[in-house]
Amino acid sequence: MIENNTELAEMISTRISHDLIGNIGALAGALELMKENNDELDEGTRGIINTASHTLKARQTFFRIAFGLDTKNVESAELQKICEDYLSTVGSRMYPLTLKLGEVSPQLVKMFCLGVMIGAEVCVRGGHVDISVNHNNMTISVTSEHDLSASKIAVYQNILQDIRPQDNISQYVQLIYLRELLGPDVAMKIDATDKSMTLIIG
Repeated sequence: MIENNTELAEMISTRISHDLIGNIGALAGALELMKENNDELDEGTRGIINTASHTLKARQTFFRIAFGLDTKNVESAELQKICEDYLSTVGSRMYPLTLKLGEVSPQLVKMFCLGVMIGAEVCVRGGHVDISVNHNNMTISVTSEHDLSASKIAVYQNILQDIRPQDNISQYVQLIYLRELLGPDVAMKIDATDKSMTLIIG
């Protein structure tokens, strides 16, 4: 599915840029508002700055682990907080995304982050992501009170069958990258219903 490492790097760069640019624009807009208001910071502008800066920090920290190098020194409790902060920027107050991570070994930190992204992407109106590891496999489970995104799950299933997404391929880079990290000999299978999805790895 991936022609070379350059293409994968382009997908990752596109995805990260896409997920950061909106809040960078919001910060720039807030600074313009301050300039028009004689550098006075009103409550509305302060709220924009606070939200945008929190989102940028949470996502950048998370992406650094999910796609970066030298990520093996993150403890389980720290990773839980980093992932929860990231999910708070994806979900909403009315439809939050919650998370349960099993014990994380240093070798699996990156895979756990990618698993969090994989699970969060299919939640339309909140949900719960549960990632666990045993001696035989890693399981990413997603449940929600509302229907999950059937179209995204269908694309995930296609990716596992080496069928390339037709549009917005960078939006699925979390699963594509995870497959590249694990290699072609590691089995991956998705089972799904309207309100749940389970990805079993191994």
